[in-house]
Amino acid sequence: MTTVDFHIDPSLPVMPEIRYTLEQFAVNKKINVQFGASGFLVSDAVNSNLSISKKLINNLRERRCDYKENLGATGFIEFENGTPDYLGTAFYMLACLQEYHAAAQKDNLGRFKFSGSYQAAYQNSGQNIVQICFDKLAEKLSIPNRANPSRFFLSHDIDTVYGAIVQDGFHALKFGRIDILLKLILNTVTQKPDWLNMDQIMKLESEYDVRSTFFWIVKRGKAEAFENADYNFKSSSIQKVVRTVESNGFENGLHKSISQDSFQKEIGEFEKKPVANRYHYLKFNLPQGFDAIENSGLKLDASLGFAENIGFRNSYGLPYNPFDVTNRKPYTFVEVPLHIMDTTLFKYNRANLAEAREKILKFFEANKTNCVLSVLWHNNFFTNYKYKGYLQLYKEILEYIRENKLSAVTQRELLQYSAY
Repeated sequence: MTTVDFHIDPSLPVMPEIRYTLEQFAVNKKINVQFGASGFLVSDAVNSNLSISKKLINNLRERRCDYKENLGATGFIEFENGTPDYLGTAFYMLACLQEYHAAAQKDNLGRFKFSGSYQAAYQNSGQNIVQICFDKLAEKLSIPNRANPSRFFLSHDIDTVYGAIVQDGFHALKFGRIDILLKLILNTVTQKPDWLNMDQIMKLESEYDVRSTFFWIVKRGKAEAFENADYNFKSSSIQKVVRTVESNGFENGLHKSISQDSFQKEIGEFEKKPVANRYHYLKFNLPQGFDAIENSGLKLDASLGFAENIGFRNSYGLPYNPFDVTNRKPYTFVEVPLHIMDTTLFKYNRANLAEAREKILKFFEANKTNCVLSVLWHNNFFTNYKYKGYLQLYKEILEYIRENKLSAVTQRELLQYSAY
């Protein structure tokens, strides 16, 4: 593996930030990097091998994180002459700095809103901008750029297993299908609820030779007026499914509830400690959300996505180590950005099936290389009543993976993207 030496100007007040960005660059380009008194010079001088703008340095010093104060008209941080600062832009986006802006917009769950993001302002949520920055840096350093086929991370958040009798049942009544309602009632009474369908999901995915992760909530009932699970995670029926998932070569993870319970307490509900988490409702804020993952001992998180919009929340297509802005050092866990979610299309966008299909395929086609495309399809979207058509749409996603000779990655493979 090629080793590239860098000399970061010791007078720069942002040495940890630069070093971190170059370490993520090294993972992307599959090279080693060393830092010392010789090598490619990184400084704020325009004639350096790699330059970082004084504008970003000053903004970091003064904690000015608003994208309006950092990004130029093209959506990149710019030098005084108007050319893009690719190194600084990559750091700004990898560190999710726009979310640290004091006046960042939040929704009723306290989540960072897409409508207040630079992705909404520049209409670039489908662009892998950090990859563009890394490719430009590689060109300047004469490091080869390779277009590696994208891979997929498939997952299912298990929020409900008993909801079919209400949601699908209401849909059946609306269309006068008493037979369907009676079937749903019978399945529930006989302890075979329609949304306890992990066997169906695994059978379908196995036909396409892919594996996925099931994220489970261990807390039942309401918290903060919002629902957690409607099932008892420790019940024999659920535990049987959890074990079946693993025995079939699929994976389980924690779907952190919105209760006040600690990660340690919820992790303790598993017989086998999970590797990965995804926040329920994608409800987390920075830095607290990342701090909690780091302190939990979990190795992966898969929560970094917008609930209201498909695409990139950090403008990067690969899993990576986030940056601890408070302590100015990398986190050791790997963040797997979330790109496509069924409820984004069904609930937030109110897209019909044709529109949903178009949005998904357009995003896939624009990002066929240098990505791990993360797709979340809830278990309730595998039935053909209220969510009619979404099972077929998921099959089309699996068909896309097969036709393009792509692959789906496991949690273990995702850990290989760590720089630490």
